[in-house]
Amino acid sequence: MPESPAAQSSEGPTVEPRGRIVVTDDAVADIVGWTVLECYGVVGMAAPSLARGVVSVLGRDRLHQGIKVVQDAGRLQVDLYIIVEYGLNVAEVAGNVRAQVAYNLKRALGRPVTALHIHVQGVRIGQH
Repeated sequence: MPESPAAQSSEGPTVEPRGRIVVTDDAVADIVGWTVLECYGVVGMAAPSLARGVVSVLGRDRLHQGIKVVQDAGRLQVDLYIIVEYGLNVAEVAGNVRAQVAYNLKRALGRPVTALHIHVQGVRIGQH
């Protein structure tokens, strides 16, 4: 019996795609939310508010309200709304959040974030 073309290849058999994998915005937001809450200096996520000066800290069960994800045509854009611990360098905390989120999304999804916007909505005294 002759060997199939896949069996003759020195690289091994070729696998044909049988569908597609869809990662929802909520799944991306889960990855982002848990990553952010593990970052040093982040007190919590904040709901983006229309009124200036009104910021509410969201609990762990409402992470998605502090994260906006847009996926289209191979692009992945994330907007984060965070609250930083008082007394820390806001730029350093935001930079750490940016690096950790970008790394975890790249590792989990296999594709880079094309835009990552971090909105520091307030500064609060941390809860130790």
